[in-house]
Amino acid sequence: MHSSYSDGLGSVQSIMAQAAAADVDFVVLADHNTLRARDEGLEGWHGNALLLVGEEVTPDTNSNHYLALDAREVVPPSPDPAENIRAVREAGGIGIVAHPTGGYLVHGEYVEYPWTDWNAGRVDGLEIWDHAYDIAGKSKNLLQLGLWFLLPHLAPSGPLDEVLKVWDHLVTALGRPTTGIAGTDCHGMLGPYRSTMRSVCTYIVAEEPFSGVLEHDAQLVYSAIREGRCYVGGDKIRDAAGFTCYVRSGGERIHMGSTARLSRGATLMVTSPAESLIRVIRNGEVVLEQRGSQLEANLNARGVYRVEAALSAGKRDKPWIYGNHIWVV
Repeated sequence: MHSSYSDGLGSVQSIMAQAAAADVDFVVLADHNTLRARDEGLEGWHGNALLLVGEEVTPDTNSNHYLALDAREVVPPSPDPAENIRAVREAGGIGIVAHPTGGYLVHGEYVEYPWTDWNAGRVDGLEIWDHAYDIAGKSKNLLQLGLWFLLPHLAPSGPLDEVLKVWDHLVTALGRPTTGIAGTDCHGMLGPYRSTMRSVCTYIVAEEPFSGVLEHDAQLVYSAIREGRCYVGGDKIRDAAGFTCYVRSGGERIHMGSTARLSRGATLMVTSPAESLIRVIRNGEVVLEQRGSQLEANLNARGVYRVEAALSAGKRDKPWIYGNHIWVV
């Protein structure tokens, strides 16, 4: 999300007070082209919420916005996305494509902000679901935007199919591990920060609990994102805490982002926090669907697997949870 250090409406202190009230564990600030919040000593624990400071590398091109997490220094924006990918990597950062498709209404005019060059270089991650683009990016005029803002349940919600297809293509066809994350993209303009924080969330599978020490806890978050030990949850649909997805292989639990060996036996284990339509995707194609809150499936083919859960809601299922990939070799 964004603060008043760039184009957000809220101060860091206000944002973190709302984070504590929203009961989120961590917030990643990604102001445009600045690490000022970190430079001024605001990164760290604020009550029961951890603030991590990254950057949204934002060239003046209405395209190719690139998140830099855990970078040692600010990355000056270049109009060349390949240069931004290189610079983030050289700064030791995690590079994630922000809102890769879609656009935004700016002063009544619809402006596209796509990622334009998928051959620019190897990225570390992809923002597969962005809350702001669910509302502002999918509305094509001010009347529709106003309606969806007042009645958000009428707005379309969920990742775009084309984004999911690109994500699967990068991972399966090109062999590039690419972590999928969520973004609120909150600027304090589509409602208070507190309500937006629980719209779409990135949940991490942490190796151990937070300790209260910034350096330790930041690396718990960043290592989970680097390795793909995380999933995306649409908390505005329903709280997604409690989702689990792993492969049981040779007596071990192989988490999302890791590799299991078929020769040691491979059983996919999924738990959904509520009754849902659980989909198993292999190499970009749905290979199994099952309704319920649990799924156990013996895997008999090599490939790259991920799991989605759509919340059972009346006549149609709502996009809800998206797990990261697991390799079965």
